[in-house]
Amino acid sequence: MFIRSKDILSGPEWANVRALYKSSGFTDDEMKKPIIAVVNAYNSVCPGHFLLQQVSQRVKEGVSAAGGMAVEFGVIGACDGVAMGHKGMKHILPGREILANEIETMMEAHRLDGMVLIGSCDKIVPGMLMGAVRVNLPTVFINGGPTLPGRMKANNPYGGEYIDHSIIQQSEGALKAGLISQEQFDWIENNAVPTPGSCAMLGTANTMCCLAEALGMALPGAAAIPAVYSKRLAMAYDSGRAVMALVEKDIKPRNIITKSSIINAVKVNSAIGGSTNAVLHLLAIAYEAEIDFNIFEFGDEAKNIPHLVPMIPAGQYTLLDFYEAGGVQAIMAELQSVLDLKGMTCTTKSLEENLKDAKNYNFDVIRSLANPVHRRGGIGILTGNIAPHGSVTKPSAIPEDALYFKGKAKIFESEQDALRGVRHHEVQAGQVVVIRNEGPKGGPGMPEMYKAMKLLVGMDLGSRVCVITDGRFSGSNNGCFVGHICPEAADDGNIAYLEDGDTVVVDVKNGIISAEVDFEARRSQGKRSKAPQATGYLYQYYKNVRSASEGAIIPVRD
Repeated sequence: MFIRSKDILSGPEWANVRALYKSSGFTDDEMKKPIIAVVNAYNSVCPGHFLLQQVSQRVKEGVSAAGGMAVEFGVIGACDGVAMGHKGMKHILPGREILANEIETMMEAHRLDGMVLIGSCDKIVPGMLMGAVRVNLPTVFINGGPTLPGRMKANNPYGGEYIDHSIIQQSEGALKAGLISQEQFDWIENNAVPTPGSCAMLGTANTMCCLAEALGMALPGAAAIPAVYSKRLAMAYDSGRAVMALVEKDIKPRNIITKSSIINAVKVNSAIGGSTNAVLHLLAIAYEAEIDFNIFEFGDEAKNIPHLVPMIPAGQYTLLDFYEAGGVQAIMAELQSVLDLKGMTCTTKSLEENLKDAKNYNFDVIRSLANPVHRRGGIGILTGNIAPHGSVTKPSAIPEDALYFKGKAKIFESEQDALRGVRHHEVQAGQVVVIRNEGPKGGPGMPEMYKAMKLLVGMDLGSRVCVITDGRFSGSNNGCFVGHICPEAADDGNIAYLEDGDTVVVDVKNGIISAEVDFEARRSQGKRSKAPQATGYLYQYYKNVRSASEGAIIPVRD
């Protein structure tokens, strides 16, 4: 067993390092063991991370029990929900790269031997996985778990008995349209999110936790355990023990995250109806792992996998229902015939071995391939003259009657411009709302157009208006929408040359997004969107970030 930390702990020339550890209370006996980092994104701002101190304590106990020396460091953990709808959202996706850099910096500066990653929310999970494959040291990921859902049987817009945080913004639209009272709105605010944890629906946070498990980087069953359940702490202890087995056998993230496991994750994402943001994040993880994988391969792998799990926003169920039905292991068992089962996982066993005990406990929540929720896949990649380098939509969350949409463009030059327009009833049924200058460079930071879409759904315009953007959407969005349009406006993409009244076609079934426009003629007139403006980290970000079709990565190698 290779223990690289011993390079700076053995012999008189490294007495200074031993003295520093001893000054924190560590002993000579402990320093003979592998040193395992517990990478903790705890904070009390983000409710998905509010309980991570308890998770961390159990991880450290597991590491110690298995013969390791656990050390802990913190990393950032921004909350998309708190950042949504204002300029702070521009920092959320760029925070993913900060996380990967933080992990690289701490792991390499201190020559640590392995790590357990603890996080829950949207960009934290992929940022951690990117850092893990970059430094390529034995790693296990564990999330903090989803919140329990709120309960609302009467007039539930999702059709079931549970609600979650995402209903609140949708309810603002209903309030403004006079569809609910202020008293009803206040009740929803106070009862939608009853416990700490990542949001109860299948947004980006829970999507990426599920995909971490699907990739083999989290222990079987870890993703869906509710945050407040005791099993979450038991899984944390087991994760601490598991990383020591990986150290002993020298199994690293690049042994687990391969092209086959990435494709497995794409298929799982399509089957569960996961977030459109998974496209950005899986492309970025593949890049960090030096795996050749592109957005069109993503689309090809996703389109043939039917939607099997009707979770909010593409159904009535929540992560609690998914957990009780068997979670990620159950859906992967249903998908066994289309998955590569030979790959290594963080259990030190193959996926095939892990799935031997998997069982589906509720075939209404987790459908079989023979009985899907929708025949269409959970993610669709569209191309056409508006998006020659690709764009992303979520067919599982689009109403049947909006899978083909043709309408006149209504242009908004920013998210805030669009929010103003929606709230002032400037958007009419039959229009295609275009929100531009919100891509990775143009935002900068590629903020989510979550609020605009939610308001439209709440106003009963979700299937009667289509929103297209070079920005992103939240995993909780539903309705007719297309994001990640590439090239973006700031890269002189064709979306920059759309005008009010242009006829736009969004054909999800055939993978087309186009406009009846001669874009080259308009480009020759020298008319284009505004240049991005930013200072601080966002200045560095937009100067270096790549296209959304490449995962919005910042290059880390030539």
